[in-house]
Amino acid sequence: MGSVMKRKSGRTVIQWIDGSGRQRQETLPRNGKDGKPLTEKGAEREGRNRLVDYEGKARRQRQGLEPLPTASLDMLFDQLVDWWWESHGQALKSPAIRGFLKKHLSPKLGRLPLREVTTVKIEGVLTEKEAKGELSGRSLNHLRGFMHNIYEFARKEGGPWAGRTNPVADVSRRKQEEPARNILTVPEFEPVLDKTPSTWRGPVATAVYGGLREGEIFGLLKADLDFDALELRVHRSWDAERTKDNKVARIPIVPQLVPFLREAMKSSGVFVFPKADGSMQPRELRLGKILRRAIAAAGLLGGYEHRCRAWRCGWREQRQDPTAPATCPRCGKPTAWSKPIPRHVRFHDTRHSFGTAVVRAAGTAVAQKALRHSDVRLTIHTYGHLDTKDVRAGLTGAFGTPSGTTSAGGADCTELQSSERSPGSAAWTASGTAGDQMESPATPRESRGQVMVGETGFEPATPWSRTKCSTRLSHSPTEAL
Repeated sequence: MGSVMKRKSGRTVIQWIDGSGRQRQETLPRNGKDGKPLTEKGAEREGRNRLVDYEGKARRQRQGLEPLPTASLDMLFDQLVDWWWESHGQALKSPAIRGFLKKHLSPKLGRLPLREVTTVKIEGVLTEKEAKGELSGRSLNHLRGFMHNIYEFARKEGGPWAGRTNPVADVSRRKQEEPARNILTVPEFEPVLDKTPSTWRGPVATAVYGGLREGEIFGLLKADLDFDALELRVHRSWDAERTKDNKVARIPIVPQLVPFLREAMKSSGVFVFPKADGSMQPRELRLGKILRRAIAAAGLLGGYEHRCRAWRCGWREQRQDPTAPATCPRCGKPTAWSKPIPRHVRFHDTRHSFGTAVVRAAGTAVAQKALRHSDVRLTIHTYGHLDTKDVRAGLTGAFGTPSGTTSAGGADCTELQSSERSPGSAAWTASGTAGDQMESPATPRESRGQVMVGETGFEPATPWSRTKCSTRLSHSPTEAL
């Protein structure tokens, strides 16, 4: 939003953002259109009028209704992406980012000068891909996020977009569904490690018990391990002297990980998990397939694929039930059979497994530190894969289980209605056991007056009553308890 300013010299200056995102200023003349000197109020009124005109023109330019000013940068959008990649993008440790941007942005925006890459055009590109179904909402948000980061980096002093606003800031985010993560639970860690080949058992154990990324595991140096303090230092990713988030952190070593690390220290070279000759493992190494073979050998299945073996039938369907149908639903022949499908867990999902285990056991604050996240929202929404059972267990630990409540969470309405079950009475327990009773001082009913009972205080219960128990209004004076 523009502004009208008064300088010490007495001159009036207006400031606004033009259609290309560049900040502009203009000093008003001392005299008005009639040649007479402008008064203070007249100069402010003139500045407001010009500001309205300039901002309206800039808005129409951003919407593509008017041509953009030619006094802007002539760098092409593809050149901006190349400049960002050489200056900053390579540090993200993902070579697929550049190809992802070129594939989806170059056909529409690549040959345009930056002055013509407006919010409306960026929004149009994302909308077109969304309408055609080329990218999911999650991928579109990734594409928008990368473009936003490119412009933010280019806006810094000395950058090709310095002093200008980010055109991606007003591009709307798409709705997205978080993908279901296939993670391992703590009781499944050891069975999977037992089935993992001995060569790769240490790296997999470091992933599930330490939460390290793959590059951090194979970039780990023997000098980074401190068994006296039971800590390891994370500061490398593969052969780069920095991690994905450019942080140096010390992580506690849990006792379950100690024997795997001590065994790895017997290897030659400076790396904890090197090749046979002591050098670093190649970047092309991917442990995902090895991990999934171990998961299959451990009997951790994601379901069963039912298929028909009849000639040219082709029926197949994935189910949780291992029993194949007696006859094929498509051809009717008794040739259906079932095949077990191992749970599809990526190697990076071991970090999610570690994070979920820590969240369940110690909470999000500890998990945030262990995962080295700057924002706890990333820990909660991305790595804390809690289900209904986890939420129920947490609520039970917080409030306890009152007497007469079933393990499934369904309250016994009859007992809750009785006067002995009201909160604060001796029969209400915070932990659900008879030994931890919280007794309230004996209070005569005459002194209580009218007390609201239940969800609404009226008889019968209203339809929206969460307890679905009959409620009543207690007001009859009785003898003291």
